[in-house]
Amino acid sequence: MRHLKWSFLLCALLLSGCSWFSKKTGQEPMDLVDFKETAKLNELWSKNVGDGQGVGLTQLTPAIDGDKIFTVDHEGILTAIDRQKGKTLWSKSITTEWTGWLGAVVHIFKSPDLNNDITGGVSSGGGLLFVGNYAGELIALSAVDGAEVWRKQLKGEISSVPQTNGVVVAVQTMNGKLFVVDAKTGADLWFYENPPPVLTLRGTAAPVVTDSVIYAGFSNGRLMAFNPGNGLILWEQRMAMPKGRSELDRMVDIHASPIMKDGIIYVGTYQGRIAAIARGTGGNVWGQDGSTTETLAAAEDKLFVSQSDGKITAYNLTSGDVVWQNEKLLRRGLSGPQVFGSYIAVVDFEGYLHVLKQADGELAARTRIDSNGVRAPMLTDGNTLYVYDNDGELTAFNITAKK
Repeated sequence: MRHLKWSFLLCALLLSGCSWFSKKTGQEPMDLVDFKETAKLNELWSKNVGDGQGVGLTQLTPAIDGDKIFTVDHEGILTAIDRQKGKTLWSKSITTEWTGWLGAVVHIFKSPDLNNDITGGVSSGGGLLFVGNYAGELIALSAVDGAEVWRKQLKGEISSVPQTNGVVVAVQTMNGKLFVVDAKTGADLWFYENPPPVLTLRGTAAPVVTDSVIYAGFSNGRLMAFNPGNGLILWEQRMAMPKGRSELDRMVDIHASPIMKDGIIYVGTYQGRIAAIARGTGGNVWGQDGSTTETLAAAEDKLFVSQSDGKITAYNLTSGDVVWQNEKLLRRGLSGPQVFGSYIAVVDFEGYLHVLKQADGELAARTRIDSNGVRAPMLTDGNTLYVYDNDGELTAFNITAKK
């Protein structure tokens, strides 16, 4: 039941693929519409960096650190790439191999109870890289050459990206726990347990880690702030109240990681709200009814959100007023938006990359990345967009306006 989000998407795919022999119900993914392209996507480089996301539901997000971008695939191939030229700097396997008859069973059946496939994408900080796996291992590696520094066994599957401020590492597990360990040694510092509801979305939000506060969103719709050193709860805020009779109706997961801009935390829940929260007190700045499971993005005076129904909405950062809304990609299983240049980009379930103008939300360009789709959130340095597709291809784009 924790695979609910992707079950919805599978249903959408089946509806779309079978529409030629069945009547439309109005719940199919919207057909793509033609439009006049006003911008051009330019592929700067493309590089295969492993086996990608695998057959599971992982969202193995790369990490940008200076002039490098780091990727990890589900089998544990960690790769460092020069992000300007697309040149591989080094590549290393970080997965512990099972041997003998047990290794043969794991290889043939890929049993999640026996393997340790990577499930939490890569992050960087303080000269280290951090990843997590299905077996609950948190692994720290050198950002210079990928050499393992330490490996820590936690109690729970790691399904989100570990986050660090260089002093501590925080990671959330599928069983509702937030673990915080020493970044240099992996020594235990503290943990907090927030038991999940009966029914939740697959995956957990990555915490936001600063020097003074750790912000974590949970599957019961609570956003909490902790002291990084001792785990003291600084404040908590319920972002959405469960409604309805069924467990499905009452789901209000904070599935996407909160983002922070100019002292305000922006967070979205499934079947709940899109909201702005004061980082110091947890006080509500504004809130709007909405539903999202994907990463948010902000630029200048706007917050960009891919709603669960496929609407792309731009909110005013200060007031929460809707600036514009694009409804041309309904029910297409959109990724979270990413900002680059004066545009935003989203990817749909068929692997199409859609580019919209930040100013008014009008479609500006489109290209297909991978027919198998893109689950990992896209990255940007502001001007270059990095897309890591499900088959393990990492591609860098920039964009120019057409004359």
